[in-house]
Amino acid sequence: MSITDSLELDLATPINPGPTRFVNNQHDSNFVLDLIFMNPNNVGFNKYTLNPNICLPSDYVPLIIDIGIKEENIDIIFQAIRKNSEEEEVFIKDIIKSVRNIDTSDLKSQEDIQRCVTNLTTIFKVVWFIHSTTKCITKHSKKWWNEQCTECINMYHETGDIHSWKAFKSAVWNAKRNFFDQKIHENASSNKRLWDLMNWVKKKNLPAVKAIYHENQPCNNLIALWNTLHSSYNSAENRPIDTRFLEGFNQCNNIEWLPFTSQEFIDTIAKCSNSSAPDSDYVTWRHLKPVIQDKISLSKIVNIANVYFIVGYWPDQFKEAMSVIIPKPNKVAYNMPKVFRPIVLLNTEKIGMCNSVQDVRLMSTIASVCCWLY
Repeated sequence: MSITDSLELDLATPINPGPTRFVNNQHDSNFVLDLIFMNPNNVGFNKYTLNPNICLPSDYVPLIIDIGIKEENIDIIFQAIRKNSEEEEVFIKDIIKSVRNIDTSDLKSQEDIQRCVTNLTTIFKVVWFIHSTTKCITKHSKKWWNEQCTECINMYHETGDIHSWKAFKSAVWNAKRNFFDQKIHENASSNKRLWDLMNWVKKKNLPAVKAIYHENQPCNNLIALWNTLHSSYNSAENRPIDTRFLEGFNQCNNIEWLPFTSQEFIDTIAKCSNSSAPDSDYVTWRHLKPVIQDKISLSKIVNIANVYFIVGYWPDQFKEAMSVIIPKPNKVAYNMPKVFRPIVLLNTEKIGMCNSVQDVRLMSTIASVCCWLY
């Protein structure tokens, strides 16, 4: 019953109620053994029938119901730009051109900063949708598939010629070879994680039916799930903090905040991963790294970052974040909130500012002034 309650299922009643199992001796009575549980909102609820005329030698009565079955695999459709493609090169060039055209020489107020960042974010989105294409991921999709494979298979479908089929097989072989050679080179030279090239463990099959429970209650809808996750990840919210332990520390002198330099941005962004997920601006580190190699674009980005601290204003776009809940790997069961963890996707430029402040400024300042922490 706990499974039916967690899935919000109710016991359905047949149109012609009766026993579902007939006994073979006259001393016992026929009885109901088989039941059907359904969602009460289903159009077939309380509309199934019992048909004892087709049970044949069996002593069980068939339960007949019409159920609409959806596709097993749901296609995923999204906008994307293929890595290392001509479209990506043009996309990066257009971003550089757009950043160059932004006027950052007269940013003196909060309104000027907000207008500049809004224009920059709008440009990123417009350029992205111009060069991105619609992708559809199905159960037949392969990571190594490329445009040449598509052209060859379409040619074979049109002609049915054996030479077209051989050309398609050759295109598939070349696509696989190039894809996996690139993966081997990346793992051998970039991240140095050679063990990623082999399967050390197999994927764990999750249970077919399992709901997230919180305080012994199943989360059957989005509102209950949101309240559960929110209370789990924000359990320290509004908790009183005793700051009296800080009274024993001596107050340090104020330190002058120096403007950002171009080299700080270059050093910080060079450490960022090219495989990071983008936020709503669609720009990742692999896109931003070529942008900062352009001196004019880099100088304007540094100028915008410096104005943030001179004026003391943080744009609205940088106060927004996208939270994604992902499961922790290698757990026995996934029916508790603590086996999931949130990750936050921030605006790329905002992360660049934060990393510059933390890595180049704040950490070095703490290390020099408060060396006793180490």
